[in-house]
Amino acid sequence: MIRQPLLMLSVLVLAACGGGGPVDTGPPPDVKLDQANKAGTQALSMDLPSLAVRQYKVALSRAYERDDAGAIGDVAYNLALAQMKAGDPKGAVATAREARAELDRRRAAVPPELILVQAAASYRSGDLSASAGAAQEVLDRGAKDPDVVRRAWFIRGLVAADRSDAAGLAQSIAALAALPPSKQADLEADRQELQGRAALLASDPAGALTLFEQSATNRQQALDYRGMARALSRAGDAALRSGRAADAADLFLRAGRSALLQGDTAAAAPLLKRAEELGKQTGQTASSTR
Repeated sequence: MIRQPLLMLSVLVLAACGGGGPVDTGPPPDVKLDQANKAGTQALSMDLPSLAVRQYKVALSRAYERDDAGAIGDVAYNLALAQMKAGDPKGAVATAREARAELDRRRAAVPPELILVQAAASYRSGDLSASAGAAQEVLDRGAKDPDVVRRAWFIRGLVAADRSDAAGLAQSIAALAALPPSKQADLEADRQELQGRAALLASDPAGALTLFEQSATNRQQALDYRGMARALSRAGDAALRSGRAADAADLFLRAGRSALLQGDTAAAAPLLKRAEELGKQTGQTASSTR
């Protein structure tokens, strides 16, 4: 069963191994389930999350039909990820909770990635308590994948920052620093974003601005455009606090434009409005803020 890599939207390529003789391939796959799951993965890779949601729902229904606990966990994770990408974090939370309840009833192992996507979706929905609780559960269960552990600490850090909990935020930053180094751009962006939030809490907007801009660059390289827009927005806040209103206007414009082109009008509208207002205050012309 294919499970999407954590917060990555690339297609998984499964290479068959050649051999010199017959190989026992195990029981035959469920074609309907596999085709729907792979179609969902392909749709996500083409940035078609709504189509991915439909395909993953077909695959998840089939997983329940065949009473396959492993497939339920894997496909539910994929579906929740697609629902988040489609702008439905509450739907993603419901998907994760339903699958977890199913696995718990039969005393089957719950994939830590499924708990983590629940934490991320809860955060996106504004439920900080549920988000922090699920992220902590991932850590308490001793997840083996270091990337899963990193993401859990990142979410814990975001919650702490939103609560102005400097100590909790520092704990998350320290935990990330203690993990083996990673060359993945999105993981480096996580660290920079948390450090930027800490700098703001420490009344260092200039330092925060540099960190948020670095985070935005890494998000771009990781093809995480939603995260990039968020980092640019944070950079705009830091620039404004640093007394650099013209730079803030530019950063808010870039963040809002990216969000708008991603179809996230709820996030885009206030950012573009702030860019327009600051542009007028600083005497920037309309053409210079496009």
